[in-house]
Amino acid sequence: MMKRELTHSLTHSLTEAQDSTACLILLGLFLLILPACSKANDETQTISSPVESTAPQYPIKDLKGQTSYKVSRIVDGDTAVIVMDNIDVKVRLIGVDTPETVHPQKPVEAYGKEASNFLTNLLKGEEVYLEYENAKPEYDKYERLLAYFYRASDGLFVNLEIIRQGYGHAYTKYPFKYMELFRAYEKRARENEKGLWAPEAGQPKDATTPPAQPPVVKEEPKNVDENTTEITVYITRTGKKYHRGNCEWLYASRIPITLKEAKEKGYGACKVCNPPK
Repeated sequence: MMKRELTHSLTHSLTEAQDSTACLILLGLFLLILPACSKANDETQTISSPVESTAPQYPIKDLKGQTSYKVSRIVDGDTAVIVMDNIDVKVRLIGVDTPETVHPQKPVEAYGKEASNFLTNLLKGEEVYLEYENAKPEYDKYERLLAYFYRASDGLFVNLEIIRQGYGHAYTKYPFKYMELFRAYEKRARENEKGLWAPEAGQPKDATTPPAQPPVVKEEPKNVDENTTEITVYITRTGKKYHRGNCEWLYASRIPITLKEAKEKGYGACKVCNPPK
C-alpha cells in the first residue's frame, strides 16, 4: 500500500516537473518572439501610414441657403463671368494665378489654354456660391469682383482645386486668409509634377511664388473736366448716386455708365467712395 502511494506521488511530482519545464520553455520562446513581432508591427504601421494624414485640411463648407450665381462664361484660368441681378459681373478668383491667355499686353503663356479649359470643365453649366475676403465685396484695379468660388452642386472649393490639380499657383502678392493652405497644396502639386509643374509643361520645378507684399493704392483724381466722356462710374438700380467700381454700395447691383451721362441723369457723387466729380 505504501509502495503504491509512494509510486503515485513520484509519478505526480515528475509530471508536474515536466509541465513546469514545458511552461518555462514556452515562456522563453514567447519572450524571444515578442520583440520581433513588436518591431514588425511598428514597421507595418510606419509603412501603412498614409501621406494624406499630414496634409492640410481641405475646407468643406455648408453654403446651402445662400444665394448661388450662374456662371455665364470663362475668361481664362482664374477669371469667370457670373450673372448677378441679370447683369454679367466679371470675377477674379482670389489667391490663385494661372498662365495668361487674354492679357492685351502679354502673349499666351505656356499651359494657359489648359488652365482655361480646366476651369471651363469645372464650371460649365454650373452655379457657384461666393465668399469674400472681408465682410463686404471688393474689386481690383480692373474693376473685377474679388471672390472665392464654391461649386453649388457639390461645394467644391474652385480656387483651391485649380492649385491642387496643378493648373495655377498661389498668388501671394497680396495676403489672403487661405494663403498657407494654398501654398501647401501648391507644394504638393509641384512635388507630384501635376499640371503646369510637369517637366513637359516647361515650368521650373523649384519655382516659388513671390513673397506677400502690401497692396499699392493708386490715387485717382477727384475732379475732372465735366466734358470728359471716357470716365466710367457705376450706378445701382434704385439709388441716386454714382460710385467708384469698388464702392461698398454696389453689392446688390452695379451698372456702368459714363460720368457725363450720370450727371446728365441727375446722379450725385457718392460720399463714401468719393468718385470723380
